[in-house]
Amino acid sequence: MVVIPEKYNHLKRIYVDTTRIATQLDSPKVYYTIKPEIGYVVCGYCNICFVLKENADIDTERVYFYNERESKKYEQV
Repeated sequence: MVVIPEKYNHLKRIYVDTTRIATQLDSPKVYYTIKPEIGYVVCGYCNICFVLKENADIDTERVYFYNERESKKYEQV
């Protein structure tokens, strides 16, 4: 189970099934990698907390691309 620090409780959460994240809202496109032992990462631009699902494939090369206008799509790296 992922434990999110209390200071992030107010942030929007997106649950993902891969450790690789990309986001581009009102910022440049940024990439993050979620460390499985931590289980989450917070985007420094949009302040969205990306949380790794319990059944996530931590070995995949797939990238979760978050864009509010398009909801989500996957890119191959």
